[in-house]
Amino acid sequence: MFMKKIALAGVLLATHCSTFSQQENSAMADEFKEISKFGSRQSGFEGIQTYSSGIVNGSPFFSPEWSSGSVTTVFNETFGKNYLFLFDKVRQELFMKQSDSPSIFLIDTKQINSFTLNTGKSHIFISSSFYDSSGVGSFFEVLVKNDKGYSLLKKIKTKFVPGDPRDIEKQRLGEVYDSFQDDIKYFISLQDGRTQQINLKEKSIIHSLSQQKNKVETYLAVHKEDLIDEEFLKKLIEFINQ
Repeated sequence: MFMKKIALAGVLLATHCSTFSQQENSAMADEFKEISKFGSRQSGFEGIQTYSSGIVNGSPFFSPEWSSGSVTTVFNETFGKNYLFLFDKVRQELFMKQSDSPSIFLIDTKQINSFTLNTGKSHIFISSSFYDSSGVGSFFEVLVKNDKGYSLLKKIKTKFVPGDPRDIEKQRLGEVYDSFQDDIKYFISLQDGRTQQINLKEKSIIHSLSQQKNKVETYLAVHKEDLIDEEFLKKLIEFINQ
């Protein structure tokens, strides 16, 4: 066993506005000063894991690369036009930086109402506290949003799982890998109320959407040969909301 570090190096320069201004135009400097109140000062970000091999499957991040996006605070202020973002699924933390700077800013989770990440398509995340006051510090990905009907939400919890050297079969195949594994759960919410879990199984769908029994049965009958996956669930909720 040996220790290996996954590091995002960088120091937040929030108090050094004069230096920042030399690198960027005054408009971006003003924006940085404004958003700095929504984050905590950092000396860097570092995740330390214990690995049993040099190979790690999966990732602690929603997207392996920094992506464009935006953040809306609990005060309904939106920023991020000139920044890149990285969402840590393990810690449920959001990082941001300038595209040409190594300096990294950790945004205070309690100050985030929602944020978006653009990874080929736009992903919208909203604080779990929007649906449940006990959900501060974690986020739902919004798959379907309907203020007058059903919303479909996705929660990803990721954990690090070290490879098991005692697994003889995997040793034989040379597949004793450490990994970051996602635990994905889906939830529905009616008119932005409290959430209810829904599984990718027909019985769970019928039970969770019992108030929409006729529509659910109609949709299931038409799509009885389709695989019940995330896309199936999205289209079902959209159909119910019509």
